[in-house]
Amino acid sequence: MNKNYNILIVGAGKIGSIRAQTAKKLYPKSKLYVFDTDSIKAMDLAKEMSGIHIKTLEEGLLNKEIQIVVVSVINKFTKDICIKAIKSGKHVLCEKPMGINYTEAQAIYKAAKKYKRIVKCGFNHRYHPGIKEAHKLCKQKIIGDVLFIRATYGHGGRAGYDKEWRSKKALSGGGELLDQGSHLIDLCHWFLNFEEMKKTYCIAKTMFWDMEVDDNAFALLETKTGKVAQLHATWTQWKNKFKFEIYGTKGAIEVDGLGKSYGDETVRIFKRYKLGAAPKIIEKVFKGNDISWEHEWKDFINGIKSNKLPMSNYKESLEVMKTISSLYSH
Repeated sequence: MNKNYNILIVGAGKIGSIRAQTAKKLYPKSKLYVFDTDSIKAMDLAKEMSGIHIKTLEEGLLNKEIQIVVVSVINKFTKDICIKAIKSGKHVLCEKPMGINYTEAQAIYKAAKKYKRIVKCGFNHRYHPGIKEAHKLCKQKIIGDVLFIRATYGHGGRAGYDKEWRSKKALSGGGELLDQGSHLIDLCHWFLNFEEMKKTYCIAKTMFWDMEVDDNAFALLETKTGKVAQLHATWTQWKNKFKFEIYGTKGAIEVDGLGKSYGDETVRIFKRYKLGAAPKIIEKVFKGNDISWEHEWKDFINGIKSNKLPMSNYKESLEVMKTISSLYSH
């Protein structure tokens, strides 16, 4: 990476810190700047990264040395910061979701097109090795034509989860459908080649946590060509779980786990040979550290260098937000 691609991290929380640590590891010659409304957190992260703490967002956006802005803030503030960064000539890596609804996502999309900036939404799950393997196999039609997808993603929260910003609709824009559910919807769009949706339906409700937003979302999607996705995103999955299944005319692929508390990332290929007979099963386990964050950074930077849209770009992420807004309206 060109040493002149300097980076401003806006938001020094957990994800902002991961982005900063990954960038520092991959691109040690780049300058890292950090801004957060909590100046103590910003100073601590800047010190940890041997970076530069800045006191105001405007200071960073006016700095011509900075070419990239990572927006990792509470959902309510995502749209305005992204648009300000785009207008100031920066490329933007925006954490999911891309705003709190479809209208906000449209505003980011229009700004990216008008100012010709590379804008990418942070859907790192696409870069997990198991997911990448499954997508490649589907493209190769190992399981024939895709018929349907079935997916579950959830965790059980933690003490005080109902008091955090995610539980406040004015700050988050929505609950688990917008949080972990957005990852599932992004993956479904990707595996279904971003086919236009014909129908969407969702039961999004608060079933356990004392909060304003949904802690469980049960969604159905149907594309124009009749493919179906059945999704469950939940904050009442008491044992962390991720499972993504793709069924086709000649077999199925299952991705189970994401590493760490979600279990080893495992891909199982179920190859159908004849009706009624048990399929042949091939299993591949991916162990080790989560490298999805590194691969996502590289894809983003390659997009900037080549002036070509990376995965989960503003066009694709607009479709994800369109689907989420549609699901919330049903």
